[in-house]
Amino acid sequence: MAVACALCCVQCGPSDAPPSQPANAASDMGAAGLDLANASRQYRMKCAVCHGEDGAPVLATAPDLRTSTMTVEERVAIIAYGKGTMPPHRGMLDMPTIRGIAVYIEQFRN
Repeated sequence: MAVACALCCVQCGPSDAPPSQPANAASDMGAAGLDLANASRQYRMKCAVCHGEDGAPVLATAPDLRTSTMTVEERVAIIAYGKGTMPPHRGMLDMPTIRGIAVYIEQFRN
């Protein structure tokens, strides 16, 4: 029994060892894997011109994002593929950024 216990301690290492960190710990973006700081920047640069800084439309044809009932998936599709007067952004933004913007817009809801 003592031998088995000793072998276990040797294999597991000392109990005061620091926990191992994932290789990308510095770039961890949270449980959802979204970079919301980048999404906020991209929204201000690409979306706020028509949809306003807070989701209140600047253009008459832009929907009010504060009262939108769309799901995140519906927003992802519209941002990526466009709809009506809104052009598609899949050629300018990668899908993680598009998803981040779709999630970022959630904060505008009343």
